[in-house]
Amino acid sequence: MPPMIEDVPTRSMFFFGSLMDGEVLATVLGRVPAAKDRDVAYVRGWRRVFVAGRPYPMLIPLAGGRVEGLLVSGLGEREYDRLGFYEGWEYVTAPVQVRTLSGRTVETEMFTCPPGVLSENRDWKLDFWQRKHKAEALAAAVETMARFVRVSGA
Repeated sequence: MPPMIEDVPTRSMFFFGSLMDGEVLATVLGRVPAAKDRDVAYVRGWRRVFVAGRPYPMLIPLAGGRVEGLLVSGLGEREYDRLGFYEGWEYVTAPVQVRTLSGRTVETEMFTCPPGVLSENRDWKLDFWQRKHKAEALAAAVETMARFVRVSGA
């Protein structure tokens, strides 16, 4: 019997929306990332706004803009699959350079909206989302990830 290939946790991802919330992130990943694998970071040249008609955000270019988020490292391929399933068609991965609050520059990835996804001219804020939309979003995340497990067998 061939040895099992391990899912080596070598990737990182910058989150700027609902995945900054610990409960949502743990639900989507299927685990709580270790504290050493989470770092507050920011990306320059962007503004975080609502996706048109949706309770979640997207980034739009803004000269001089800065968006704070969460850099999570130690992610494996299975977790990337889980993240992609959760994000759905409205987001694709893109390379990005972020800077941590400790001053470290990191080349990583983030989910961004492809052309054709419209934005609102209204800033998205995590605390507002948590008060107004988190309960519904968390329930939807639980359902989505249960569907992922059924479909993928993982």
